[in-house]
Amino acid sequence: MNYGMLNLASVALGLVGWAIPVFQLGRMAKRKGGTGRYGHILSMGACALAFWCQIRYNEHLIDIEDWGAIVDTIDAVRKVALFLLVTTLIVNLAAAHMENVLDKEEI
Repeated sequence: MNYGMLNLASVALGLVGWAIPVFQLGRMAKRKGGTGRYGHILSMGACALAFWCQIRYNEHLIDIEDWGAIVDTIDAVRKVALFLLVTTLIVNLAAAHMENVLDKEEI
């Protein structure tokens, strides 16, 4: 297995985690409706899979005993993971709030 691809997959999944609620917000702003209630679940699922890819890559580094790589990257991985989680939550909360506002207007 090409373990370097786990890093690329992590970045791609993180971007998907952000893109889904941003896409929802754009559609709701145009009054075309969102992607449904499952968009938030898909977004957080992509975020979780991004975390899994990083955990799996770190596991690989442990297996090959590349302690230097772990020591060099763990601080950045921790900060980026926190940033991804917080921003994904904020964008999803914004999309959920917008859906709630639009649902109340329709009543």
